[in-house]
Amino acid sequence: MILNKCTVVDTVTLAAVLVGSSVITAEAQQANGAVDLPTVEVVNDQASRQQPGDRATPWSAGPVIDYVATDSRVGTKTDTPLIETPQSITVVGDEQMRDQGVQSLQEAVRYTAGVFADGFGLDSRGDYAIIRGIPASYFIDGLRSSFGYYSNTAAIEPYALERVEVLRGPASMLYGQSSLGGIINGVSKLPLATPRNEITFEYGSFDFKQIKFDTSGPLTADGKWLYRVVGLGRDAGTQVDFVDNDRLMLAPSITYRPTDMTSITLLANFREDHSGSVQQFLPQIGTLVPNRFGQRADFSTFVGEPSDKYDTSSQSGTFLFDHEFENGLKLRNATRYTHVDNTYNSTYAAVLTPARIATLNALLGGPVLNPAYAPFLNYGQSEIARAVVDQQTETGVFNSDTNLTGNFTTGPVEHKVIGGFDYTQYVVNMATSGTLLDNVFPGIPGFLPAQPRFNMYRPVYNQRSYLVGLDGSLVFGQPPLYDRPQETQKQTGLYIQDQMRMGPWIAVLGLRQDWLTIEQEGAADENLSATSTRAALMYETDFGFAPYVSFSTAFEPQPGQPVARNITAPFNTQTPAKPLEGNQVEIGFKYKHPTLPLVVNAAVYDLTQDNVIVQPDFLFNAVQGASINVRGFEIEAIGEITPNIKIVASYSYTDAKYESYPELYPFPSGIPAFMKGKPVDGIPQNLASLWGVYTVKEGQLSGLSFGGGVRYIGEAQSYGRDILTQSVIYVETPAVTLFDAMVAYETKNWRFQVTGQNLANTFYVASCSAYRGDCGVGQARTVIGSATYKF
Repeated sequence: MILNKCTVVDTVTLAAVLVGSSVITAEAQQANGAVDLPTVEVVNDQASRQQPGDRATPWSAGPVIDYVATDSRVGTKTDTPLIETPQSITVVGDEQMRDQGVQSLQEAVRYTAGVFADGFGLDSRGDYAIIRGIPASYFIDGLRSSFGYYSNTAAIEPYALERVEVLRGPASMLYGQSSLGGIINGVSKLPLATPRNEITFEYGSFDFKQIKFDTSGPLTADGKWLYRVVGLGRDAGTQVDFVDNDRLMLAPSITYRPTDMTSITLLANFREDHSGSVQQFLPQIGTLVPNRFGQRADFSTFVGEPSDKYDTSSQSGTFLFDHEFENGLKLRNATRYTHVDNTYNSTYAAVLTPARIATLNALLGGPVLNPAYAPFLNYGQSEIARAVVDQQTETGVFNSDTNLTGNFTTGPVEHKVIGGFDYTQYVVNMATSGTLLDNVFPGIPGFLPAQPRFNMYRPVYNQRSYLVGLDGSLVFGQPPLYDRPQETQKQTGLYIQDQMRMGPWIAVLGLRQDWLTIEQEGAADENLSATSTRAALMYETDFGFAPYVSFSTAFEPQPGQPVARNITAPFNTQTPAKPLEGNQVEIGFKYKHPTLPLVVNAAVYDLTQDNVIVQPDFLFNAVQGASINVRGFEIEAIGEITPNIKIVASYSYTDAKYESYPELYPFPSGIPAFMKGKPVDGIPQNLASLWGVYTVKEGQLSGLSFGGGVRYIGEAQSYGRDILTQSVIYVETPAVTLFDAMVAYETKNWRFQVTGQNLANTFYVASCSAYRGDCGVGQARTVIGSATYKF
């Protein structure tokens, strides 16, 4: 796995309907996704909740009631109950996100089994959850939303989503470009047939100020035209000094239903983010542990410059079409175009190792820096070198998925068959500053950062920096930006899947073929193809227990990710990365309580991923060729255990290790052998969490809810070897236990809520990299109060 926060460029220019009711019939629960539903009796109706059948378009899944989803299309692309889907899936609904005060996609999946939500610590730049030891792929409405570097996409705004679906394990047979570990799919808030209006005001820690609104309903009396507008405005700081977290978001949508058989939806999303990088890439000494004089970074430590920024402008338009023919065939299409502009300018800690100091000394022509002080520049372990990243990125993504679903019977076997094709075109243009190792442009020298020494505990900002050219020239300020070769990746996929049922037996067989073309200016086109498969078998008992076994393969292109033939190769010899490939075997079970809205899911799995990209030292290039094996176990319980108590409980065991490692020519060949069998950087073996909410439904306190959660993140290990001295590098990130809480009071028209995360304000490091030497800091205590008016 590559922790691609630091590239050569970066570092060298160094979350009733029980609104008062305690009863919903089992039939109504099961009809979550149907069009015609039996009447549901609701006591003390509150306008903030959707009814179980309130979905206007076939693309909008039914609302998640009492945290339990009964339907999802993410695992099959068909309308299939989750209990009949032989793959590990968790759905986080709007109700759970609301109770937990979710403000980012990472926060939405923190209590989900198999997910290390904050894999690199708190990060304001994007979504970086890790599923089964491998970074997740992100989708919105079944279409891939993010590719390549963090600067190529915009973070997903959870308030624009009806639910978040986490599918663990390979999904390439249906989606093509998806992570072997799993995908996170956001389901957009789409127009509703029943009017719903709310506006929310929030204020909290770090001067967090936010207003958001959601309005939906019919536009015409006949209900054929529906609308929805979701919006958000935020003016906020962060736990890190000088780093803002401002956002404007508007997501209007309109649905036209000329008949009960046809639905057409247009959805737009406009985003403007003005922020910086919360990630400071701080050294292990002085962050993970105190330095020799007891000094240690805290949540607010900022080693950049106040003028640093991470600004993103994003616009997308989505077309959703659904038509059911008279013979029962269903035709669906989803098409989206997304355009993202990103400006990233950041100064951050450049962690030094003895090998890096030796390299710099050689370039500087003498013993300028003392290797004994590494990772610092002084004996007192307070002064650090800093790096600069300066990038301007423009990204365009067009993707479309069209499929046809039909049902038929052969003898005793019932079939639900879906066949379809999808297409993705991804184009990225990036301008980046020249760096020390990029001195290969004709007539353009590389530059060596020579900023003044920076005291991370007593910072002095706005110091003038300069750069020494390798040709002896002296340049003040930033090096100039140079255009990288434009990269275009085009992927076409054909897929077919058969869901078969014979009595209690359910089988799923699927096959997909992908064709991928990689185009890079100045280089010959590269054409690749791959076949992805899926086979699963499930037995559904009459008491809600359904064991299953599955085998699946993965094929994931890596657009926007350049790699080199070796770690010191010049910039202009880098080539687009080859797709990741792998397979997984999974054995598990699902259990749905016969009367309560309560589910239990569990699975064991063994997966292998090839063509993994690694970056053994952030002074050098990313190279491809590692293999990872992950074995694990997950179990979770979600739903209502009494009429007043809802819970989410999970435990995960993840053993992620390198099976092979690429040769790091021209450095000694002992490194691949050394890394074989070593843990993948920063993946904790043990994760556990418990969230619960108690709601008072009778008496004078009716409408009061309170609860909380505990999250345990186990220790994580990271191994490395100095590429010059061959000395062993080992880092252990300690385990941590974090506490969250909420309290809310709701009436017919108002909901008041306060949520708190990391209540004890425990300072913790989420992960550290042995090779790079840097650490990602977790989230500080964050308390946010909100008032929502429903009308």
